Amino acid sequence: MLDFMLLATQNNRSRKGATRKAPPPPPKRSLPWWLWLVVPALLASFVFVLVKLASVETQPSTTKVQTVAPAKPAPAKPKETVKAAPKAAEKPQSDKFEFYQLLQDSEVDTSHVDAYEYQPREEENFSYMIQAASFRSSADADRLRAKLILSGLTASIKASTSEDRGTWYRVVVGPFDTRSGESRAQDKLAEMGMNSYTYKIKKEP
Repeated sequence: MLDFMLLATQNNRSRKGATRKAPPPPPKRSLPWWLWLVVPALLASFVFVLVKLASVETQPSTTKVQTVAPAKPAPAKPKETVKAAPKAAEKPQSDKFEFYQLLQDSEVDTSHVDAYEYQPREEENFSYMIQAASFRSSADADRLRAKLILSGLTASIKASTSEDRGTWYRVVVGPFDTRSGESRAQDKLAEMGMNSYTYKIKKEP
């Protein structure tokens, strides 16, 4: 009897338990909406970085190496052969030496120069003459005259004789009607190294 009551009590408990409702399942947690945007963006960025790194590692270097061509040696200049000047070129130097030798052998003869007398300009009836040099030898005087003519001057030889000095051959330049013409001739003679002087002669009527 006691066992029957216990069994009945257990059956009643089991029935009561069967009629109980199961508790509702807990609500599922949903991800925030912004997380759906951030996660794909991060994944895309990560993939982009990986692709870039792979392309940098595999891409061959495109930097061109500029090859410097070796400098070409400068062509050797042919040696200039100095040709010996012809002997004819030495002739002017010897002529120049002879010319100065003539000047050393010359003297200034002033015995024929008259004392200067002042005359008014309107009454001037004289010309200017320049004595370049005087020589004992007529050949020396003639060589100097030729030099002066080649330089553009009007030159002539005048011989003068005296008892104490003998005969001298004077090389003269002129005549000049103006002082300016005489001055230009004096300058040219000075450039040639001659110590000349000027004197006056009367004009021919």
